[in-house]
Amino acid sequence: MAENVAATKPQKVAPTSQTLREYETIYLLRQDLTTEQVDRIKERLRGIIDRTGGRVIKFTTWGRKKTAFPVGNKEGRAIYVHVAYLGQGGLVQEVERNLRNFEEVLKFQTVKISDAVLPESRPTEEDVVLEGDREEERPAREARDEGTAESEESSESPEKEEETEEAEDSQEESAD
Repeated sequence: MAENVAATKPQKVAPTSQTLREYETIYLLRQDLTTEQVDRIKERLRGIIDRTGGRVIKFTTWGRKKTAFPVGNKEGRAIYVHVAYLGQGGLVQEVERNLRNFEEVLKFQTVKISDAVLPESRPTEEDVVLEGDREEERPAREARDEGTAESEESSESPEKEEETEEAEDSQEESAD
């Protein structure tokens, strides 16, 4: 198990001609894209990274999630995709240039994880696709809960009316 942990963390080495830099890029896609369209963009990025001498470590699709603020065309949700890769400095410029040209990409950010990583210490991992948020189900559930609360109130109101009538009747009797 300790070997698995060591394989996922980059080893600290001095930059040499055999080392590459490790980067990760997170990009947001329009929420209305299909799985095939998302995969097509991933494969295009994978090709760009491979062509420029880099290597993809892993793609993770986080799914549709609510954004912190409206992005792109004032959309409140987006498909989040994370990619970890190795390469030289010019690779990031090429990846970001292509992300700017994809009309499906709303926003992106790249972070350098390490200056020097031995490529053999970072094996390629299997791509992961996560489900994302289930925001679509929540409004229906809340509406259903509100409907039950209203029905409880309406069931209580005939009783309250009867209690009010009884109180009025008792007040009339005490006045007589």
